[in-house]
Amino acid sequence: MSQLKFSRAVWSRALALSLSLTCASLGFAQKNDPDDVIKINTDLVVLDAQVVDKKTGKAFGTLQKQDFEIYEENVQQQIAYFSQDQLPLSILLLLDVSRSVRSIIGQIGEGAHNALRHLKPEDEVAVMAFADHPKLIQGFSKDRRLVAEKILEASESRVGDATYLDPALFGAAQEMSKATNPANRRAIIVVTDNVALPEGPHGVRGVIKELLEAGIVVYGLRVRGTFAKVFNVLTFGKVRGVDIFVEETGGELLGADRSEVDSKLGEMFTRLRTRYTLGYRPPESNTEGTFRRIKVQLSPAILKTNKKLVVRARRGYYFRKKSEN
Repeated sequence: MSQLKFSRAVWSRALALSLSLTCASLGFAQKNDPDDVIKINTDLVVLDAQVVDKKTGKAFGTLQKQDFEIYEENVQQQIAYFSQDQLPLSILLLLDVSRSVRSIIGQIGEGAHNALRHLKPEDEVAVMAFADHPKLIQGFSKDRRLVAEKILEASESRVGDATYLDPALFGAAQEMSKATNPANRRAIIVVTDNVALPEGPHGVRGVIKELLEAGIVVYGLRVRGTFAKVFNVLTFGKVRGVDIFVEETGGELLGADRSEVDSKLGEMFTRLRTRYTLGYRPPESNTEGTFRRIKVQLSPAILKTNKKLVVRARRGYYFRKKSEN
């Protein structure tokens, strides 16, 4: 990915955050004009973080800026921006339509309206199907009825019988550059039985780099058909699926039975709403193109009274100097 593409995908999000922060300090309501973001000059590294109770799995959504700490390469950074659910979502639904899971995806299409009602009017959704190869079914749209129809259409797609997850995620990350507002929070939700074939031409690390450069969080909705259960037993549960991409980008992996796939998808939309957005200015000494490790954690004061809380956020980023355009 070129530097310019990275700047549009990530730095533009930082511009919008800066605008939101400026408006808040002036007492404005959140009615920001997306066209105004290009007028703001900033260099924030933007992170999307989820806080959950590791015992119950429930999202924890009542924290404040002072409750978080950010470290880059083990050096604590000052948090320059903090918000929760202020920026719209750009969600790409990546649907596994391989033979082992195709019928389950059909159930999502039938219940898609119920799932999509968890989103806000300003959120947008794209739909992509994959098996032997990925296929874009619907570009980003705010039309809920259209998206629901396209989910059903995706379940009927014939793009092979296998599960080539890595190329699909790489294509989905590239498709995210076409989101209508580059300032939106970005998420890919993969609905799959999580039985993926060996890595594709880009390699696992290549896919992860593409996801991190685009500022994307990966969520996985794991549905278990009979074939997946048998395959998991035969391979002793060691088949690599969406898990590594979820971990590296700070997302979540939820399970679902056939009868609850649409309701679990709606729950994922709701959980995306509880995520926190944090921003900080990277060290000026950073070298162009280097990978910088990040750790987001809760403050000792919060952990003292809430020992079971854990933070999920991406583990790093590739440093790029902001575009001058």
